[in-house]
Parts: sequence; structure tokens; C-alpha cells
Amino acid sequence: IKVLIRYLKKNKFKIIKFIIVGASSAAINFGVYSLIYLLTLKINIASFLGYSAGMFNSFLFARKWVFRNSRKIRLDKALVIFFLIYFVGGIEMTIVIYFIDSLIKNYQIAWFFGAVVAACSNYLGSKYILFKN
Repeated sequence: IKVLIRYLKKNKFKIIKFIIVGASSAAINFGVYSLIYLLTLKINIASFLGYSAGMFNSFLFARKWVFRNSRKIRLDKALVIFFLIYFVGGIEMTIVIYFIDSLIKNYQIAWFFGAVVAACSNYLGSKYILFKN
């Protein structure tokens, strides 16, 4: 526990920035998703475009604001690593949601815990694998 508290204190500003970026990315995702769905009535296209817009926002701000003192990495390589990290986070979120929902039968609480696990995984992957910050 002491190690976790020390880590949180040391990284609190990056974590706060990461949360702000995540919230704005979720809002962009939902906004694009809603707009495209209203225009096309195609939920798969709306879902893909919304998710893509949110991911682009996350990548841009993670690189330029959250982890700005990061190592220099080519954009194409950085994007591939970023998407792999977030893909793993999405799988983790899906697994957590499935297991928690099967235990308590509440999809909203299950989503919350899945999102927390994915956010932690995405933060740690971005910090230590992608940006090595």
C-alpha cells in the first residue's frame, strides 16, 4: 500500500491529466457516435467512427500534454503501439465487465469497474511502454 501511495503522489499530475483526456475522449466518442448515428442510422459505422475519434484525441493529448517529456518515437510506430495498448485495455475491460456482471447482475457497476481497470492499464502502458516516461 505504501508503494502505491508513493506512486500516486509522485504521478498525481500526470494521472489527473490522463483522467481529463480520458473524459474528453469519451465525450468526443459519444458526440461523434450520436451525430453519425442520427445522420446514418448505422450503429456499427457510428460506433467505429466515435471510438476512432476518441482514440485520436487520447493519442494526441497523451503525446502532447500528459507525457510531453517522453522519448521521441516515430508517429507511425507510436500509433501502432498506442492502439495495441488500448486494444489490450479493451479486452481487459470486456473480461472484467463479464465477470462482475455475472457475479452481481448489474451492467452499470460492471462497466464502471471495467473502465477503471482499462484506464489503469492504458495509463501504465502509455507511461512505461509507449512514452517511457
